[in-house]
Amino acid sequence: MTDEFIKQLVEEFDGSLEHLRVELVKIHTGRASTGLIEDLKIDYYGSYTPLKALASITIAAPREIKIEVWDQNAVKSVSDALAKASLGSLPQIEDRVIRINLPPMTSETREKMVKRVQEVLEEAKISLRSHREKIWNEIQKLEHEGNIREDEKFRLKNKIQENIDEYNKKIDELGGKKEEEVRA
Repeated sequence: MTDEFIKQLVEEFDGSLEHLRVELVKIHTGRASTGLIEDLKIDYYGSYTPLKALASITIAAPREIKIEVWDQNAVKSVSDALAKASLGSLPQIEDRVIRINLPPMTSETREKMVKRVQEVLEEAKISLRSHREKIWNEIQKLEHEGNIREDEKFRLKNKIQENIDEYNKKIDELGGKKEEEVRA
């Protein structure tokens, strides 16, 4: 029964790690990436829809993203959202195709991106701590109610800490790789 807590914790940690991966893909590294814009919300007939549901997104050149919008009526909305996305370049429209040429990154821009990476990493670590706290409170409640012994509570506490250490290391590794990409 008590190992279910660890299983639940690992599932929540995996979810936080996957969310971190998605957020890191969205950070500009100087090279074009579909991840920069694919989840951008587009006002499509009154509802906000991710860009990847409205168009095919490809990399046409190292710093060029090509978006082929499937519905001609959505081109204006897509273009407006891309213009507001802080990519450093205005979209160029050719019928249903929109191109974005990403500007080269300056040292100032790179430092901003490194700071953003650090913010995203800290958010992921906060998420881990939040999950840990929730599980730890449940374990303490069980012990207080007499459903588990004190030694079992501390065994679980040690397992939780082992998992926290492992996932913090994974977060730091992902962050280190992303920082290298940004600085390259």
